[in-house]
Amino acid sequence: MEGSGSADNQASSSDRRGAPRGDVSTRAHHDAIYTLARAAELHDEDTGDHVVRIRLIVEQIAKKLGLEDAVELGYDAMLHDVGKLTVPVEVLRKPGALTEKERAAMQAHTIHGERVLSARPSMRRAAGIARSHHECWDGSGYPDGLTGGEIPLEARITAAADVLDALVADRCYKESWSYREALQEVCDLAGTKLDPGIVEALKECDQEGSLRDIFRPSAYKSDASHLDAAG
Repeated sequence: MEGSGSADNQASSSDRRGAPRGDVSTRAHHDAIYTLARAAELHDEDTGDHVVRIRLIVEQIAKKLGLEDAVELGYDAMLHDVGKLTVPVEVLRKPGALTEKERAAMQAHTIHGERVLSARPSMRRAAGIARSHHECWDGSGYPDGLTGGEIPLEARITAAADVLDALVADRCYKESWSYREALQEVCDLAGTKLDPGIVEALKECDQEGSLRDIFRPSAYKSDASHLDAAG
């Protein structure tokens, strides 16, 4: 696949957890991630089960790319927007265009998210996702203006999942798109906003039918016990 090659996979693999957690500690870790992710989501009220779907989409893409720790990556990706806890509610829920000051506050959620998560070594990868999931393949993103392979692989995966789910979702500033319309938009963004290789992996998931199933209400439940069982 163009864009996300084996070197990226190896780089991601080197950032995996050192020793596997026992069942109890893994459950506790997943519960902590879920709780923090939901707190951020409730602050940004209209996103519903966004973090649940992000976990599932990221996990599917990661498996398609051959990453061995796809499940853990899915959980780390749930925390991509935790920095929004620092953004004023009136900015998050504003239905109209943001002012320059409001846009700066919104974009700063990437840096704040990294700061929140980087305090714990076990959250290092999640911190990188929080900082870099709005970077763009062509360098037009934020906060660092990274391009192509400079963007961490896990952030590129999360970015594709985030765009797809955000388009399908009904937000205060936009109406929901159909699944097919959203997927086509993601494909159109390959090579500009998104990593072409990751978009290709997403298309393969769609062709297998597993991706579309995530957007069916019966595919997930918004509770931590379900997430643990699934993970």
